[in-house]
Amino acid sequence: MSTGAPISPGPAACGGVVVTFFPDAEFEARLGAIAREVSPLLVVDNSADPAVRNRLEAVTDRCGGRFLPNAANLGTAAALNRGFAELARLGCGWAVAFDQDSAPAPGLAGRLRACAGSDPFRPAAVVGANWTDAARGTPALHLIRHPRSRLRFQRVAAAQDLPAVTTVIMSGSLFSLEAWRELGGFDESLFLDLVDSDYCLRAREAGWAVRVAAEAGLVHPRGRKRPVRFCGRTWWPAFMPPPRLHTLFRNRVLLFRRHAWREPHWAAFETAYALKILAEVAFLEDAKLARLGACLRGTGAGIVGRRGIVNFVPPHSGPEPGRAA
Repeated sequence: MSTGAPISPGPAACGGVVVTFFPDAEFEARLGAIAREVSPLLVVDNSADPAVRNRLEAVTDRCGGRFLPNAANLGTAAALNRGFAELARLGCGWAVAFDQDSAPAPGLAGRLRACAGSDPFRPAAVVGANWTDAARGTPALHLIRHPRSRLRFQRVAAAQDLPAVTTVIMSGSLFSLEAWRELGGFDESLFLDLVDSDYCLRAREAGWAVRVAAEAGLVHPRGRKRPVRFCGRTWWPAFMPPPRLHTLFRNRVLLFRRHAWREPHWAAFETAYALKILAEVAFLEDAKLARLGACLRGTGAGIVGRRGIVNFVPPHSGPEPGRAA
């Protein structure tokens, strides 16, 4: 395990945790940009491959961070919990989480912290970045409840800070470690997809705020998006591999059972999002039977309450995609 640069954070320090799984060759440049935003910086690796471990340990050392390898792919939730626990042990009060494929704009951490402190009467558990889709170059829309109905949702751009959103993506988000301890951390039984959504929904239930900082920029990929022409227009399906679709559809059902009654607008959004994915697979993507079968099996697994690890084949043609709402 590498030790990196000396670490002596104070109680208000903002550390960073990057979760990796066979990152691509451009990872070092992105990690360098992250290292300029947060200190201490931890890289928690789920690759469980000696060659990848040696390369990442060297990259992490060069960027001034600490490398924490896992003996197996334990999933995003477990990796985040390990990294956050270490930052808390070191005395940090805040943590910014990153996916291996995300690149922060300069000043990200400071703008997240400013937004976190914008309302002293309702502390923030999570403050999300105002991220841009790496493939399309378009800004994200953020989920909120419709002001006139608990059953309807809206997707809004962050032209200014958003003081109350429903969920944010994990990557580029600032987490209060006080809230993380109170909430019992991330749910490791979910393994990967919707870990961030579950955490935000539990935080809202406990009375914490979930916000978006309008000026905290992040470039983030959504799956392996590429343009497809269909019916005279261009579409951008995600091309998620079958194991990823299985996990996503399984966890959506599990979270419906936990949160839908309290956050029906979120459930309506996730239902619409699931239908969108199914339509893209059916009309725009290849390997339709394998992908649709994974969605069906994942839904069945969620109905019977199955949880835990899903085996992923290490990606050799590109990084494992990230999921974002």
